Amino acid sequence: MHGKPGIPGLPGRDGRDGRDGAKGEKGRPGSPGLQGPTGPPGDKGDRGEPGTHGSPGQRRERGERGEPGKPGTLQLSSCMNSNWKECTWRAGDGKDQGLIQNCEFTKNFSDTSLRVYFAGNLRIYKCNQYYSRWYFTFNGAECSSPGPIEGAVYMNRGQDQDLHRHRHIEGHYNNIQKGKVRVGFWVGDCKTGHTLADTYTGWATVSRIFIQEVPKAQHCYAVANAIYSSENEGCRIHVTDCNRTSFMIFSHIVIKNPTLTGHTYIYLMESQAFREVPDLREQQDLQERPGLKEPRDLKGEQGIQGPQGPQGPQGLPGSIGRNWKQCVFNGLSDSKDIGLIKSRLLIPLGMSFQKESSKTGLRVFWNGVLRITNCHSCCKRWYFTFNRRECAFPARIDGVVFMLYGNQGRKNLLRVRHIEGVCENIPAGIVSVGFWIGNCASYGSCDGHTGWNSVSRIYIEEVPPPQP
Repeated sequence: MHGKPGIPGLPGRDGRDGRDGAKGEKGRPGSPGLQGPTGPPGDKGDRGEPGTHGSPGQRRERGERGEPGKPGTLQLSSCMNSNWKECTWRAGDGKDQGLIQNCEFTKNFSDTSLRVYFAGNLRIYKCNQYYSRWYFTFNGAECSSPGPIEGAVYMNRGQDQDLHRHRHIEGHYNNIQKGKVRVGFWVGDCKTGHTLADTYTGWATVSRIFIQEVPKAQHCYAVANAIYSSENEGCRIHVTDCNRTSFMIFSHIVIKNPTLTGHTYIYLMESQAFREVPDLREQQDLQERPGLKEPRDLKGEQGIQGPQGPQGPQGLPGSIGRNWKQCVFNGLSDSKDIGLIKSRLLIPLGMSFQKESSKTGLRVFWNGVLRITNCHSCCKRWYFTFNRRECAFPARIDGVVFMLYGNQGRKNLLRVRHIEGVCENIPAGIVSVGFWIGNCASYGSCDGHTGWNSVSRIYIEEVPPPQP
């Protein structure tokens, strides 16, 4: 007979871990996680080998000409890079002959001009029929192209006169090399036989020398009326070449003669003798060959654009506000009281100027001797014209000289004067600029004189429009 089951025993300990089972198959890829933050830039890779040149493209027919674009706006950036310098001093100098002041300047280009002016007080004192001359030098020599830059002061009767007056002397020097230039302002050296006066330069105000490097000017010609020759069927025209003349004004006579196969010749008047030379404007076409020119071939089609060339050297200063012309007149002495001023060769002081824009203005100035004499309570007026009319906007450009007690030859005040202004609303194209003498309003006529024993000059410059 069996007994009753016993009480269950306590649970035994866990058995040892079994061995790793065989590796199961690779599970399926999970879904992509979120994009992490951008890492730091990697190192720059090595430069690759240059690629081969592609084959040239096929030539296509020339497209039709597009419509004209709208006018651009006038920019002034090139004007802001002007190379200039000003030297100032506040002191009087009583010397009658010698250097007054030097001003050192660095010129950046050889194919440019230097504009210089003096502004300050000049005086001659206690003298009769004495004369003094102030002038500029460049590295010790006076300007030779186109002529000296100078101003004259003369007094006929001045034993009781001590006239301190502000004066302005200005001009341009064309042919001077780049580099250091020593610009000097001097007094003396009359070159007329007059006795040097008791002079004084600077008084109670600041004197200044201004120097500026500017691009070359337009070519300057002053043209007179035609003169017909009895020995030639052509027309002779007197022309003054203002830019190349040094110390003497040449008279060019241009002759058109059908027997000369349509070519133009120039006669240079040198010491009253004429010398025939071919006209430089047709120099390339003449080449010493007779007969008429052969007709030109028809113009071919435009070729394929070539590859870009190497970078060129730095250019000259920009041209905006730098379109200018200067005409000088050496020995000008015109005694007319009314009318257009003429040079000693009877050439009118009327210059043509090529104005590039209708939106710009024309700045003009006269610098030279003006005088009235032998009159009491008298006045003369000098003024500019543009295409034979005075400036209408903003106002006429003129200057007057008045004298109260000067009759019976008591005063003969030859003084360097400066008349300047800007005329606006002048159309683009050729502009004829003239310098005239006339009577003042409410005054009768008197004895006037323009230019004397020094170089006179007219300056013309196209300038941007003013601020509104």
